[in-house]
Amino acid sequence: MKKIFRLLKFPRFLKHIGAKIKNNIQRSIRIQLFTTFLLCALGSFLVARAVVPFFESINETVIVDYSGSMKMMYYHAQDTAELATQENSVEALRELIDQENEKIENEDNALKIVVTDEAGKILYKTKQVKEQQIDLHEEMRHVMGFTMNQPFENAYHVIETSREEFTTLVPLTLQDKNYYFFVSGLPQGEAITSTNEGPIPFFIGVMLFIVSFFSITKRKMNQIEALAEGVMEIAKGNLAFRIEKKGQDEIALLTDNVNQMAEEIMTSIEMERKIEQQKNELITNVSHDLRTPLTSIMGYLRLLREEKYETKEQYDEYLKIAFSKSEQLKNLIDDLFEYTKLTNDKNTLMRQQVCVNELLEQLMEELVPLAEEKQRIFIKHFPEKRIFAALDSEKIVRVFDNLLINAINYSTAEGKIMVSLEGQANHVRICVANQSDAFTPVELASLFERFYKKDQSRTNVTEGSGLGLAIAKSIVELHGGTIHAKYKNETLYFIITLPLAAS
Repeated sequence: MKKIFRLLKFPRFLKHIGAKIKNNIQRSIRIQLFTTFLLCALGSFLVARAVVPFFESINETVIVDYSGSMKMMYYHAQDTAELATQENSVEALRELIDQENEKIENEDNALKIVVTDEAGKILYKTKQVKEQQIDLHEEMRHVMGFTMNQPFENAYHVIETSREEFTTLVPLTLQDKNYYFFVSGLPQGEAITSTNEGPIPFFIGVMLFIVSFFSITKRKMNQIEALAEGVMEIAKGNLAFRIEKKGQDEIALLTDNVNQMAEEIMTSIEMERKIEQQKNELITNVSHDLRTPLTSIMGYLRLLREEKYETKEQYDEYLKIAFSKSEQLKNLIDDLFEYTKLTNDKNTLMRQQVCVNELLEQLMEELVPLAEEKQRIFIKHFPEKRIFAALDSEKIVRVFDNLLINAINYSTAEGKIMVSLEGQANHVRICVANQSDAFTPVELASLFERFYKKDQSRTNVTEGSGLGLAIAKSIVELHGGTIHAKYKNETLYFIITLPLAAS
């Protein structure tokens, strides 16, 4: 049973290994190129070997091999000389030659055997030999020359009629006398057919490898060319251009990096443009908002200096207005200074555990006189349980103060201002709501921008600097929280979430 289970698991194991190998190949261009090279080389080799038989017949060559016959003659001479040496008798050598004469009497290609003394005089010979004396030096030179120029292994002739007589020499010592034993004859050739495949299959294999390798790698080359063209396009300034990603290898990763780089550069440039635009708007807005109260102050002070007033009451009225405008100017400068500090990256918080319930109740108590003056009332929805959070109390008071004063100034109808507090798993939720004129989604999204006023009018500074909500948003985000506004059922809601612990 276990063996059957193992056999069933084996295909899945192979499938897993195959998928892993495929994934590794897809993720590495180096492995892809190496695999392509091996496959193209193997395929080209197999095709080249397959076409070899079609070209072998064209280059077929027939040669005659004499080496076998020459070796037999040489070994025959050696064996005969060894037998004679064992007998140590010239008569024994003569008997061997006589036996050779009887054996080859009827053969056309019989061997010639000669035994001479040191002077070259022929003592014994076979019937085919006519000479009585031979020149030992000449014969030895012939034997040595043939052996050096045409050894057994290279004894090939294209046509049999070109063969030469082969002679081998064996020196003998019999009964203390030196003899020379010669064996010669025409070697018998063996026809051998040889084939030469020629260079054509090799060139076919090479060309097939080149064509197949370039065809398979063409897709990768197209990707590299597309990447190069894309980089060139981005370098020209077209940061919106994106290179098409294909595959999962290093080229695909590089494509992703280039696209991401272009996206970051474009975002950075857009951010710089936005910052430049905001800076210009800030200068324009600040100049306008500072000039308006300053102009009023200078106008009333001029009237007082030139004594253009009729009564003491008029004098006091001019002075009161100039002082009020001065306070508004100071508040605007304070708001600008506070906003600049909050947008500084080096700004830090002095956190401490604060009871949010008590903080909101204290602020609402302080603002009751102002609310009553505007005929507004606070309605709170707080839990009985005290909720604590790690907050910078000085800065967070600024947030709630801005929201409550805005609600007092801009409430409509009955003038009810609802403040709710809710503790959740890891954060606290505060909501300040008041009845208000209608807001569009665009107006809601713009509420937290610097110097934004719903009616876009900046002629009346008493409406505020337009920085209050921008400052509130910066303080909340500095605490790691969120703030947003929504309008529903003729009511404007400001919703704040703050983390219970320091983030």
